Amino acid sequence: MSVSSEALQELHHLHQRVADLEGRLARGPRQIAAGQANVARVQEELDKAKETVKRAKANCDERQLQLKSNESRIEDLRGKLNAASSNKEYQALKEQIAADEMANSVLSDEILEMFDKIEEHEANVKAVEERLNASRQDLDKITARVSDEKASLESDLAGFQQRLAAAEKVLPIDFKAEYDRVVKARGSEALAPLDGETCGSCNMEVTLQMVNDVLMARPVFCKSCGCLLYKRDPNL
Repeated sequence: MSVSSEALQELHHLHQRVADLEGRLARGPRQIAAGQANVARVQEELDKAKETVKRAKANCDERQLQLKSNESRIEDLRGKLNAASSNKEYQALKEQIAADEMANSVLSDEILEMFDKIEEHEANVKAVEERLNASRQDLDKITARVSDEKASLESDLAGFQQRLAAAEKVLPIDFKAEYDRVVKARGSEALAPLDGETCGSCNMEVTLQMVNDVLMARPVFCKSCGCLLYKRDPNL
């Protein structure tokens, strides 16, 4: 039973090309899904930002109504002040008016601060909207690229799979079972080149007898990682 290093090197190359193309095809949907998830996250952030603006405006409106109500109350107290029947009543009304005016002053400051906060929240909404538009554009670009590449990748994959199947058909029958076993276990990394006296996969040193067997086109498996070894031809 003999298997040339040239044949094994070609098999390794074909396995790697098939794995690479399968990986690229699989990455496309994952990239689209990641883009969709990003759009969904930014959309959720935008919804929360808009809700924050809505609540801030509602709170501000409530404070403004309270301010107007207090101002009406003060005007009413001023009317009563002019009609006070005693100095004691007059003084009490005057103190109440002063207290309410102080409270209104504080309330007015709070309302001004709330206006500033609303502007900040609205600016944040605008920024998030811009990020959402950008993430949607990115998703459109990713989707278009994946769609454009899919047909070409599938065609290339089919071609390399056919070449791999054809190369596997010429393997010796008494060797095919061992080959199938290691390919099932290690996939595209089932084969590895010899780097001097070292396995090109796990970098473990092999024996001189194993090197000689490889050179004699005998099937040799690395005792450390199980890879099928071959002598690399730099011209292939």
